[in-house]
Amino acid sequence: MNITIEIGKRIRYYRLKQSISQEKLAEYSDLHPTYIGQLERGEKTPSIETLYRITKGLHISLAALMEGIEDYDKPVDNFAHKTLTLLEQQTPTDQEHLFYIIEHILKMQK
Repeated sequence: MNITIEIGKRIRYYRLKQSISQEKLAEYSDLHPTYIGQLERGEKTPSIETLYRITKGLHISLAALMEGIEDYDKPVDNFAHKTLTLLEQQTPTDQEHLFYIIEHILKMQK
């Protein structure tokens, strides 16, 4: 995975966590909505200035966005960690649905 994609996923995660549209984040950050989408998909590499504007728009610190970034490409053999990472990238509603699906599957195995 490349770091541009990882940063895009983090921007999307924080945006969805706050139920903010790409258009609203663009407005808050003084950026174009299309550019926000390109960043989230890892198609564009943001400058430090852009990251600063986005974190201000999300009301988070630059440190929060970059937390653990040095470990993003380390191999992870732990399936619980991989599952958590996948879940964190989903909308809160999808996270809830996936939780109930997983819970149901586990109950069926008993």
